[in-house]
Amino acid sequence: MVGRFSDETNTFLPERRTLAETKAAARYGNDAIPRGGFTDACKLFDIELIGSISVGGNNRLLNADAFDYVTGVILETLDKNQVDAVYMDLHGGGCADQHDDMEGETLALIRKKVGPNIPIMFTLDMHCDVTPLMTQVADAAIIGQKYPQYDRFENGQALAWIMTGTLFGKAKPVMAIKKLPMMIGPPLNVRTASYPIRQVYARAREIERTVPGMIAVCPAHGYMQQDIPTQGSGVLVTADTDRDLAQKYANEVGDLFFSFRKEYWIHLPDAAEAIQIALKACRPAVISDGGDNRGAGTPGDGTHFLRELLKQNVKSAIVQIIDKEAALQAAQKGEGATLKLDVGGKSYPVYGPPISVTGKVIKVKWNEKKTDAAVHMDVNGITLVLDPPRDLHEIGIAPEKYKMTICKVGHEFGPLFPEDEFQLIGADTPGFSTTKLDTFTWKRIPRPMYPLDNI
Repeated sequence: MVGRFSDETNTFLPERRTLAETKAAARYGNDAIPRGGFTDACKLFDIELIGSISVGGNNRLLNADAFDYVTGVILETLDKNQVDAVYMDLHGGGCADQHDDMEGETLALIRKKVGPNIPIMFTLDMHCDVTPLMTQVADAAIIGQKYPQYDRFENGQALAWIMTGTLFGKAKPVMAIKKLPMMIGPPLNVRTASYPIRQVYARAREIERTVPGMIAVCPAHGYMQQDIPTQGSGVLVTADTDRDLAQKYANEVGDLFFSFRKEYWIHLPDAAEAIQIALKACRPAVISDGGDNRGAGTPGDGTHFLRELLKQNVKSAIVQIIDKEAALQAAQKGEGATLKLDVGGKSYPVYGPPISVTGKVIKVKWNEKKTDAAVHMDVNGITLVLDPPRDLHEIGIAPEKYKMTICKVGHEFGPLFPEDEFQLIGADTPGFSTTKLDTFTWKRIPRPMYPLDNI
């Protein structure tokens, strides 16, 4: 059986995800079978995949009844089908009301259902909170190893090799964990190609290559925007049969990971400073609006950068803001129209206030149903993009021709901004994904915890 339960929950967001929303987004049966490396590898061995439920991609805390519904569908699938193994495509950063360790508890329910002899394996996103429960109830795991994250296919494929080896009696995987009292995340110095975190991954790969019986050594960054008892980075290690061996190398890699903690926490410029850095750059710059990182569940309508660009009278900049209301107003006026708009800052006070701008509509790209539009406007020389498409070229914008582009991301700038052509600048701004952790109220995380505590 295969299934997907993949949330990255920001517990500081005030809204919850309801049962109705969860059902509306779910896929079932064959539609729940993931595309990618795991499925492709299983096809090579004629392994039949039975789909259960696929749901996720949300950042709001899941209501308890929605958790019960999703796990209920999984367990019902197991009741109806005799299976030889279970694969779950998980995130590791999910939380539900009354279920802090959403993924661990899901795996525990599966284990209780199938008994001790059926292999249970799973993949996790790099930004996962790994837990002891996961190692107690499942057999093997693969965690993403690249950030930005472009290795999902390979991760699924690697897990499939472990699964097939286990089913054919070639391995008996066991897991161990090392939890770390450390919080890290984008846009800090955590790109896996950068020093020092690349040293951690280099050692993990070396252990996999050189230590007999070692299957997978997987650092886990954790997810900072969660006030839960399982908060913190960690390492999951899978070995063949020998749990003590797995624990030995989990401890070693965990200690190395933790030893660089202060070097992950680099200074991040605010909007004003980031703009100055970009203006002095020798090539086009792309700047992450760190406090309004859409990948962490933020609304994307923060106005801190737009306000600062106008203040500094910058003339070669792209600013992207999610504001459906303003986008529709501009789109309805049509290309060539000049109008006054209140832009952004309408979601929460921390992202505002809205900015009143007067600008010319350059290009409009409607969706098929004409209900939403991406709008390219010129505002006092600044290129303002309301409800932007994935590829800015679709609305006539070539970022390589601008001095800077502001993106609502952590480090996932995407293929539009190759590192050999753009200077990547991480910045911090107020919001639900800020790295200024002392602006949040922490009640439930274990202490001490770096950087909140000087350890």
